[in-house]
Amino acid sequence: MEAQFLQAFYDLASWIRLSPLLNNGPYLPFSVVSLRPSAMIKVLDDIALRDRKVLLECGSGTSTVMFARMMAQRGYGHMLSLEHDGEWADRVATQLAAEGLSEVATVIHAPLEEHPAAVKHVDWYAPKTVTEEVGAYTEKHGPVDLLLVDGPPGWERGRTMARYPAVPVLWDFLAPGASVLLDDVNRAGGKEITERWKEECGLDMQLDPFGTRGAFGTVPV
Repeated sequence: MEAQFLQAFYDLASWIRLSPLLNNGPYLPFSVVSLRPSAMIKVLDDIALRDRKVLLECGSGTSTVMFARMMAQRGYGHMLSLEHDGEWADRVATQLAAEGLSEVATVIHAPLEEHPAAVKHVDWYAPKTVTEEVGAYTEKHGPVDLLLVDGPPGWERGRTMARYPAVPVLWDFLAPGASVLLDDVNRAGGKEITERWKEECGLDMQLDPFGTRGAFGTVPV
């Protein structure tokens, strides 16, 4: 009960801090699978304090629009979001366009397919799409300095390792010192994913103590 109370408190405090990005924009839907408000604050603080300019997101949604709003307000930065659901990708892209944020953030439909880096026969984003789109993005804007892993869905039975490929596949696109966030690390498979990332890539992910459901790490310099 105490943990739930603290989580609710941090989320409430985070909504207040998010108000500059909410007051002048249209309503954004928020569901149980959305990035928690406290996790959004963690990412936004990282963008601001560590001057992140090249963001890459696995899984799009409300967070995509919020981060794009923040970068538009400060006047620089770009974001590429990979989304497996074509209808949802169109919806997020439409929202970005309606707010004039298409120059800041781009949503790419990357359907789930068999992937050589996947474990336990779990599909990941289409290899060709990822290589071409992320390659073109980093060639234009430079290496990624913030990676947010909030997709593909990993809550279904048999898909607990769905988000594992993100770091090994995208590693060469990450800048030294880049920040990495894995959302929903409290779910089955989350601990194994972070342990494998540390063993295979030297990426030490630490569970956030403030109820964000996320683990955060920094690419070694």
